Amino acid sequence: MREPSIDTLLEGLVADVQAVLGDNLVGVYLYGSYVSVGFDPGVSDLDLVAVTSREPEELDLEGLGRVHDAFASANPDWNDRLEIVYISRAALQSFRTSAARLAVISPGEPFHVRDDRVVEWLQNWYLSRETGVVLYGPPAASLVPPISMAEFVAAAARYADQISRQSLRDATPGACAYAVVTISRALRTVETKAHASKHEGAAWAREQMPEWAWLIDEALRCRLSRGTIGFDDERARAGAEEFIALVAAKIEQTRG
Repeated sequence: MREPSIDTLLEGLVADVQAVLGDNLVGVYLYGSYVSVGFDPGVSDLDLVAVTSREPEELDLEGLGRVHDAFASANPDWNDRLEIVYISRAALQSFRTSAARLAVISPGEPFHVRDDRVVEWLQNWYLSRETGVVLYGPPAASLVPPISMAEFVAAAARYADQISRQSLRDATPGACAYAVVTISRALRTVETKAHASKHEGAAWAREQMPEWAWLIDEALRCRLSRGTIGFDDERARAGAEEFIALVAAKIEQTRG
């Protein structure tokens, strides 16, 4: 259920972004757990896509940085819990082949311009189009080209492969929990051909792989504690690496 206080925060944030970008702002779309299921107050992030008429590096990035800093200062509970991806309308409409850059602020990362391939963010574009709520501008479907479920599933599998290649040896407890829960969601997506929240993915994986219920439960506890509980012993960390490798192999096998 959406909360009036959060909606008010978002209205103010979008107004501040619009004040900086002016006519360069085309649309802002909210997606993720806050508008679907699995939103955990005090823990979950807010996920937004901001579409612009010009490429991000041509925008007032310093002004946008000040907006993000002011938002974090005024709302400390939301510090490091906001993801906004700024992408030009042209890049979004040609995202499968575009070499344009993105400007991003996300948990664990300051606001900066990234050189990722735009197609690597396909899951974000899909969710914005299919589930997103308009905060400013026209419907997302008028800006984001149609994306098939097959493309979404393939993107989930690619992201799972990326997770499986990252060592958890020196990762924070929160990063361990994120990896376990996110790859569980990817497995559900690949096997059921449907989008799922982190909670839905974890619950599904727990049911399908009961021998790993203890690890999935630890990941959920750690996530709800924002990384202060769990994954503080060798058994849990070793278990996370084994589980992730196993799930990645299942995904590869399912994909054929």
